Amino acid sequence: DPVEHMLIPGVFNLGRPRLLDSVRRLADLDAEVACFGHGDPVLRGAAAELRRAAAM
Repeated sequence: DPVEHMLIPGVFNLGRPRLLDSVRRLADLDAEVACFGHGDPVLRGAAAELRRAAAM
């Protein structure tokens, strides 16, 4: 699962509430595929994976 346990506030994610809001906004795009600057791409069901991650 490329998304699970990967939402970690840090240098680029300064606050968890803002991070989760951003993930929810990405999920609202209903994308099937998501590619990131780091880590593996999500090749199917990206919106569902992002919604699940935002619910953590």
